[in-house]
Amino acid sequence: MQLHENKNYLELKKKKREFLQFDMIGETAKRDRPKRFIFAFNDLTLDISRQRIPTNTLNEFLSIGQSEYIKDSIKKLVDGTFYNNSEKVNVTHFIERNPENFSQIRTDRYLDFETRLKSKSIKRLINVGIGGSDLGSKMVYQALRTKNNLPDLINVSNVDPQAVHNAIAGANPSEVFFIFNSKSFATEEIITNLMIIKEWMQNNKMDFREHACAVTSFPERALHRGFEKANIFVVDKGVGGRFSLWSDFGLGLVGSLGAKVYRDLLLGAHSMDIHFLTEELNNNLPYILGLTRIWNRNILEFSNLGIVPYGESLKFFHTWVQQVEMESNGKNVDTRGIKLRTPAAPIIFGSVGTDSQHSFFQALHQGVEIIPIEILVSKTSNLSSEYISNNMKSHNKLVINALAQCESLMIGNAGSKDDKFRKFKGGRPTTLISWEKTDALSLGRLLSLYENASIVSGLVWGVNSFDQFGVELGKKIAKGISDGKNPANLSLAGKEFLKNL
Repeated sequence: MQLHENKNYLELKKKKREFLQFDMIGETAKRDRPKRFIFAFNDLTLDISRQRIPTNTLNEFLSIGQSEYIKDSIKKLVDGTFYNNSEKVNVTHFIERNPENFSQIRTDRYLDFETRLKSKSIKRLINVGIGGSDLGSKMVYQALRTKNNLPDLINVSNVDPQAVHNAIAGANPSEVFFIFNSKSFATEEIITNLMIIKEWMQNNKMDFREHACAVTSFPERALHRGFEKANIFVVDKGVGGRFSLWSDFGLGLVGSLGAKVYRDLLLGAHSMDIHFLTEELNNNLPYILGLTRIWNRNILEFSNLGIVPYGESLKFFHTWVQQVEMESNGKNVDTRGIKLRTPAAPIIFGSVGTDSQHSFFQALHQGVEIIPIEILVSKTSNLSSEYISNNMKSHNKLVINALAQCESLMIGNAGSKDDKFRKFKGGRPTTLISWEKTDALSLGRLLSLYENASIVSGLVWGVNSFDQFGVELGKKIAKGISDGKNPANLSLAGKEFLKNL
């Protein structure tokens, strides 16, 4: 079912003008609003009290996705039986992070991998991937990296040779290990970088097979590329790329953070999955966060969404969310192949706070367009007390800044009649997401929250959140040009451009 067929949505859509004009400051002053608009699971809190949702409309808002189809889909997703009809596979990444399905074989392989890196005195672990096999591991490593005796993790995704050369610059080849991640093991960027790295190893008289492994759903293709069978990790074909860090595509995290930390990450995600499955929808965090996307994108018609994590450890979080949401739900047809009548997926952008306050926040406060944002912050720093000033903990300032932006975007600045430059109305919707401290368990919960929120909104929009055929067209054209088989299909400008290469 598409959104325009949803009776609950249609009734709310009629009241769009009312929702755009209501007194937001007055609403947020109501005593019962925080209790009704703030939701929690463990230490993770979702505060939607500053969204443009009137207090007396909350139940109608929560009803948008209330259906047996949504509930049944959540159940099938968590138990691994939800069917991706366009690619003809079940969606299985939920199973990968379920501890009941975490086999002893997988545990042993991860421990063996750690031991192997240690025995070779590996200091630099280079994760070669793109998209889901790059963004997730890069984001998690930045969030959880600590001083340990494990190798540093460097991610390479760009087909630009400069990316590989930057990653290996100054390295002792005997102290480097490569993980090549490609579900198909036919991805142009991965294969191109593989050839560069093989040549570098050969020039340094190193046995490539002893310093590399492959992660793929097509092990025979990795064998063809020279990897030994013992060095190939096989991932189920039902694990989508943007959801792949929960599978062996997270091997770089195992090697750089340790198997225990990686296991805690999965446990945190699984705990949110259980909440997603068992909690009533009216108190279900992924469901509620997903509905805010529908509310802002389709009812109020705000096409953008800013993701602003306050904390240096989450500096790559918005790029990961960007892929999860826009690759999942950036579709123009529903699951039946029928053209969508309402748009799906907001345009995601973002940066880390407080840097973003001095770049794009001006447009959020005073721009003509209203742009909802989600602000994320941990209440406690991961740093030990030796890094904290005596006057005021720097992290407290960070948290205060996060809250201050939520409040200022809501209230605006009345200013004076004579000073129109400082005057702006406010009423800009924000969601505040907070938790106690960023460790592997809390990060796992947060990532599962965002993944499942995108899945919920995809279900309500009626799209298949698990395919990405639009991504593949550019790859096909590029391969045709590289192989010399497709020049006739190029535009005149494209042919002219190629003459200069």
